[in-house]
Amino acid sequence: MKFTNSSQAEALAQIKTHPLQATSFYLNTDKSEQNLKAINAAWKGIVNQARIGLEKRELTKEAKKSLLEDLEKISQFCTNRLNGFKSPGLAIFSCSAINFWQEFELPHGPRNRLVQDFDFYTRPLYAILEKFKKICAFLVNRREAVWYEIYMGEIKLLDSLRSEVPKKVKKGGFEGYESKRIERHIENLLLEHFKKAARRTFEILKTNNFDWLFIGCDDQFYPDVEPLFHTYVKNKIKGRLKARPGTETSRVLEECLALEEKLKKEEEQELVKKLVSELERGGRAVSGLPETLRKLNAHEVQHLVITHNFSKPGRVCPECHSLFLTEEICTACQVKTEEVADIVDEMIEVALNRSLPLTQVSPPSKLDHYGHIGAFLKYRSAR
Repeated sequence: MKFTNSSQAEALAQIKTHPLQATSFYLNTDKSEQNLKAINAAWKGIVNQARIGLEKRELTKEAKKSLLEDLEKISQFCTNRLNGFKSPGLAIFSCSAINFWQEFELPHGPRNRLVQDFDFYTRPLYAILEKFKKICAFLVNRREAVWYEIYMGEIKLLDSLRSEVPKKVKKGGFEGYESKRIERHIENLLLEHFKKAARRTFEILKTNNFDWLFIGCDDQFYPDVEPLFHTYVKNKIKGRLKARPGTETSRVLEECLALEEKLKKEEEQELVKKLVSELERGGRAVSGLPETLRKLNAHEVQHLVITHNFSKPGRVCPECHSLFLTEEICTACQVKTEEVADIVDEMIEVALNRSLPLTQVSPPSKLDHYGHIGAFLKYRSAR
């Protein structure tokens, strides 16, 4: 099943398995970034590590049996299905004790991880939802208008409109007076068609809460159409399309996805540029994992910026939940810290828990030269 909306994540979050436990498994299966051999090595390593860790845990016989069965089912799925798996990401949620199994094809490669706990680990699903923009594609010509929804790589027809607007007439009649009268009539019909389309666009955007609006319209008509939009609509316009009413749906989707990727990349580059500028002038920003960790522990981070899939092992304090790279004793409460496979993932979880803005930047970018991670701060960093 494809993961497409928050209701799917909410349904998982509502399932309680206590006193037993559930398994949540995430795998980056994007074959444009890595080959199948690397993907297979990743899931095998994760599952084997989970098996070893499970032997050390103090659980009831029934709970441990259920979790081991989860791992076996995940292994079988990956062995049999990954070769032909097309989506960039995979998520599996299993609790064998209650005979529950749910798999999702993800539109974006997640961080590889396996979590066994009383609840399903759904935070990465919400992170994926935040990454994708909900786009309306509005295509219009002199007789037709079409509206599509583009979200998470999928396209859906929302509405269409057709108006009876005749073609332009040739000059004729007594000194062309008759043709001019007809031409004015046609222009009024065309304007009314554009007004209807503009009003419907406002209704569709308000009803569906779109983030962006892409417009496919001939250059000769755009100056007539654009002024008719409500200010709310104008603020959503992010780009122009070559597609028109009648263009094949697959081509509309392809063009929209390409423009979405271009715009997201530009946004990320602009954010990184702003971060680097702030760093170079000694402003409210830090970079690199050690310093960013320190500021996050001190609650001074305002916006976290991370290279997508950047990861490092680290340590976490079980008492105050402070994050460290290598410190075996927590500097805040003097408690022995515990190892974690990915300290960057822990940082992301902290940011989400605190409702901090978080941006994951696609590599390569200038952020790579600053330790793959940085943050805008609430206050100027002390030197």
